[in-house]
Amino acid sequence: MNISKTNHDILVKEFKDIKQMIESTDILEDKLYYFTAIYGIINRVMNLQSDSTLIFIHQILQNCYLAITQRLSARIKQNVSTDIPNEIIKEFFLILDEFILAFELKDKIRIWEILQRFSNLSYAMSGNGYYMYLRNKITFEADKTVTNRN
Repeated sequence: MNISKTNHDILVKEFKDIKQMIESTDILEDKLYYFTAIYGIINRVMNLQSDSTLIFIHQILQNCYLAITQRLSARIKQNVSTDIPNEIIKEFFLILDEFILAFELKDKIRIWEILQRFSNLSYAMSGNGYYMYLRNKITFEADKTVTNRN
């Protein structure tokens, strides 16, 4: 990631503020609304200083948000039980906590691993991904062979 210390510090501060807002409510829709500010602030920083890693982070986080909200919308529109298991929601916010820490520490390998986990979680919101999740064929862990630290 090739961004200035000032922009990095702005992002870290905003991420932590957003995390506090997310933790301040028990309403899932509110938590998700606050989450959008994370990729929103990334967007604003990219307007000042473009960086391919920030673009990648933005795309993964935005996709994750859209996958979850589409699943929630399907429940309302189709009047069917397509609830997201609590385990997935809990994992989503745990991954977010890990992302904020890795970003603050500028741990590129850890950020990559966490983005893989967000991607897997997003896929679990799709029809086939949820099928795989129910059969324990999809995990929210990163593929360590891609980011082997040895």
